[in-house]
Amino acid sequence: MAKEYEVTTGKRLVSWLMARAAGFGMGNFVVLTTTGRKSGEPRSVTVAPISDDASRYLVSPYGDSGWVLNARADPTAIIKRGGSETRVRLVEVTGEKPELVKAYHQREGFARQFMDVPGEATTDDFVLVPKRFPVFRIDEI
Repeated sequence: MAKEYEVTTGKRLVSWLMARAAGFGMGNFVVLTTTGRKSGEPRSVTVAPISDDASRYLVSPYGDSGWVLNARADPTAIIKRGGSETRVRLVEVTGEKPELVKAYHQREGFARQFMDVPGEATTDDFVLVPKRFPVFRIDEI
């Protein structure tokens, strides 16, 4: 059974460090800013996009996390990396891209413990659980 994601002091520190790395253009990370679905205030989180031949995507290994719910309510967002800021629209494609979820699972070791899919999983294993891992295509506006 997958671990449930819980915010701890250590995870806050790691998130802060990842946001700083994204700010310097390091690693796979970007800072995603969505509009809070209840507050209407900007909400930022560090995420790791993944690409195929055609587009870039965001995968949520934690299911319907805050940024996912915010993107569903208002798909416009801002992605920051290094010194650049890009306005984007997040288009949900959950269930259409199991190969991306598999690639994300293989690349992002930190997320595996929350995804409840074995390390040697096939693409078919990710077809069976599409709603558990929301996927959004990133379209520049």
